[in-house]
Amino acid sequence: MRILVVGSGPVGLMFCAKLSREGHECVLIERHDFNQTFSRASTLQPATLELLSEFACWPELLAQGEVVSDVMSWNLERSTQQRSSYDALSAQTRFPYRLHLHQAALRAELIAELQASRCCCLVDKADAVALQFDRCKQGVSVRVNRFGSSGLSQTFQGDYLILCDGARSVLRDQLGLRFEGYDLPTPVVRLSVPMIPDSLQGQLAGVSYVQSEGGSVSCLKMTDGWRFVLRPRLSELRQALAGTAWARQRLAGVFRDCVTAQWWESIPAMRDSYRVAQRCVKTRQVQRVFLLGDVAHVTNTRGGLNMNFGLIEAYALASCFLNHPDWQALQHWNLTWSRLTQDALMARTQQLLAGRTPRFLRSSSESFGALMRASLLDLLSYSKSLRR
Repeated sequence: MRILVVGSGPVGLMFCAKLSREGHECVLIERHDFNQTFSRASTLQPATLELLSEFACWPELLAQGEVVSDVMSWNLERSTQQRSSYDALSAQTRFPYRLHLHQAALRAELIAELQASRCCCLVDKADAVALQFDRCKQGVSVRVNRFGSSGLSQTFQGDYLILCDGARSVLRDQLGLRFEGYDLPTPVVRLSVPMIPDSLQGQLAGVSYVQSEGGSVSCLKMTDGWRFVLRPRLSELRQALAGTAWARQRLAGVFRDCVTAQWWESIPAMRDSYRVAQRCVKTRQVQRVFLLGDVAHVTNTRGGLNMNFGLIEAYALASCFLNHPDWQALQHWNLTWSRLTQDALMARTQQLLAGRTPRFLRSSSESFGALMRASLLDLLSYSKSLRR
């Protein structure tokens, strides 16, 4: 059985790593260079850590990440703080914490693992432009345009095709699947700084959701500093996307009782931004093609769920191919994860998008179940049930 995979983001790499670890052949096709360092997602939830821990690269991932167990909601207008801890999940997981790790570091370790396995053929600088079903041989083929001096077109054939090529996938459009939902009106703006003053660090948890009169800020402790996630209003968009001044001013206003405006003006900082949306497809399977990750669902950044959900579903699909490679089992995977996308991922991120305090930070009576859902541990059984 030969499986083609298009897209080498974390989700596509997880799928290939699981297959390769068991000695199964796959071909990973990537439009860009495998050495790209672009990084967006940064949170690995406990459920994802359970799955990653079986790979050889796990010790390196843990060593490069920031272990975070405490979470806080801080309402500056009301002068109230609510704290919770992933320690409450110690009986349910070996990893009662989030791991804050740059996406680029996760990709690099998984690619190194694939290179060492020799079961995965890595093809980069290859733009997948068309797919075709082979009805006689019951397979599927993908045509790619190779970048570089040759400019050649090449066709890869396999028994199945896994699409992990992102929210703007051309191949998904060729399947006739609608990416239903909506785009948020403004992008997310992130400001990364190498450190913060003790006066602020002593107030924050490893993950802090801060509400103030000027808007909300998500604060994440990373191994190389702190990351602040801000959401500008439409009226602020031009300033927000022009350098770092707007983000610095917003943070100076939010934390004015802890840090001076002069400090925010002087600290070295990096800003980036990206559009966010709430979209998904209704089905994950079209004949011998399966969809994983951003090609199947994109959500807002709150809670750090979208990539983790994709990693778990990728592991589950790879396990399905390894253990039950029959049509009925594959259709069951499609029905299960199509439903979970709506009932779990989209529902939970929509609730966070509404600006509500996460449930595990509201009351002790809700805390445990809400932590299970926030950590995605309640979904782990859907992937573990397919293990050998």
